[in-house]
Amino acid sequence: MKNEREYPKTFETFKRQVDYAIQRRLGCGIYDLPDSIAFSDYWNDDCKTNVDEFWNMVEAATEDLLNDNGFELDLY
Repeated sequence: MKNEREYPKTFETFKRQVDYAIQRRLGCGIYDLPDSIAFSDYWNDDCKTNVDEFWNMVEAATEDLLNDNGFELDLY
C-alpha cells in the first residue's frame, strides 16, 4: 500500500506546491511577495506526466522566487 499522496499534476497544483515551499521557508506565501517570476516559464508539458520534472520545476521556481526577493541561501 502506498503511503504517498498522488497530486494531479496541473498548473494550479504546481503553483500551490511552490506556495507551500515558500511558506515552509519564510512563513509567508507567494501572494505576500512581489511578482518577480512568471510561473508559466517553469511549467511545461513534461510536468503533467513526469513527476521528477514536476518537482524539479517546483524547486526551480521556489529558488528563483526566493533569490529575486533577496532571500538567498548563504552557505558561508
